[in-house]
Amino acid sequence: MSGGRSSGGRPCAALLLLGIWSLALAAHPLAAARASGDGRAAPATVKAPNDPLFGQQWNLRAIQIPAAWAVSRGRGATVAVLDTGVAYATRGPYRRAPDLAGTRFVAGWDFVDDDPHPHDVAPRDGRRSHGTQMAAIIAQTADNALGGAGVAPAAAIMPVRVLRPDLSGTVTAVARGLRFAADHGADVVNLSFEGLSQSRPVTAAVAYATAKGVTVVAASGNGGRASVSWPAADPKVVAVGAVARDLTRAPYSNYGAALDLVAPAGAGADTDTGNGPADGVVAQTLKGGPSQFCFCSTASTSAATARVAGLAALVVGAGRARGPAAVRAALLRSARDLGPDGRDPQYGAGLVQAARAVGVTGGEAAGGSDARPVALAGAALVAVATLVLVTRRRRRRAS
Repeated sequence: MSGGRSSGGRPCAALLLLGIWSLALAAHPLAAARASGDGRAAPATVKAPNDPLFGQQWNLRAIQIPAAWAVSRGRGATVAVLDTGVAYATRGPYRRAPDLAGTRFVAGWDFVDDDPHPHDVAPRDGRRSHGTQMAAIIAQTADNALGGAGVAPAAAIMPVRVLRPDLSGTVTAVARGLRFAADHGADVVNLSFEGLSQSRPVTAAVAYATAKGVTVVAASGNGGRASVSWPAADPKVVAVGAVARDLTRAPYSNYGAALDLVAPAGAGADTDTGNGPADGVVAQTLKGGPSQFCFCSTASTSAATARVAGLAALVVGAGRARGPAAVRAALLRSARDLGPDGRDPQYGAGLVQAARAVGVTGGEAAGGSDARPVALAGAALVAVATLVLVTRRRRRRAS
């Protein structure tokens, strides 16, 4: 073929170099997609949103969220947030959170007061509310010159109130909330709370939801214990722990054989003062009343869980996986291994990685490890260098 030779009829070293480099990249689908620009995987860099607190959101960069946004922002996915409610609408004394103004909501339910208005209520003691903050971590409006950005800013949030402001609740409310989410089109359910023991109604509701195609994500717990709390310990649930900024296990994060994944949430104690610890997760929520908001920080497995629920929405929105088994496979196989080689009780399968996860097709990760493709690329370059050297020697002999 004439395109593969120089004017003198000899092989074109530059074309051979490109050809072998392309073969090496093809061994790693994520890298190949980046090189080809076919949109299957995120480029190495994307434009940062103009949210003023984005620079403090180190935890988004730690799990490749900005890169993953080039592929998916969660559009088409719905995340049900089972919690204390969400500041999702302006109604009576309630106000929609300003940094959720561009977030899409679908109808939810209040299983505490048993009505169709699952508004969040700030605790009377001045502490921040929980549910709105979890919803904001998942899908806070991005690129609106306000606050920070959510993991999946284009995903829809389904607010389902199952807890009181003090985070107390009943297993009946949680079980009903799970079934409601499954029956009303949720793709992902976020459970940023823990129970003391297994509950038959909740276990049955988890089974019901997963059978209907819902991925359930839950917090391992904040006790620092060597056992994962329920409902995260349920084998059908994606159990999430927390790591600090240095990617070591956060001291408060429960761990154990049932742990599936970890996400960054900081090492500091959960706080309500100012923006909290420098290594925490900052998101908007209620504090002091139904219309008073703060950008408060939390360092907790609740925040880590919301991160993973948002990532699950990115995977669903990308069309890479549907249903709990496929989404779980995408999350686990794309994780970055931490601690001892392979799965371990401290970190589960490892740190979630968004750019890798959105490249999952049919349950196979596009890049479980970068070592092999880099080695292949290196071998290809060595082969090219050898070929060029041999070609030069032949030219010298011919002359």
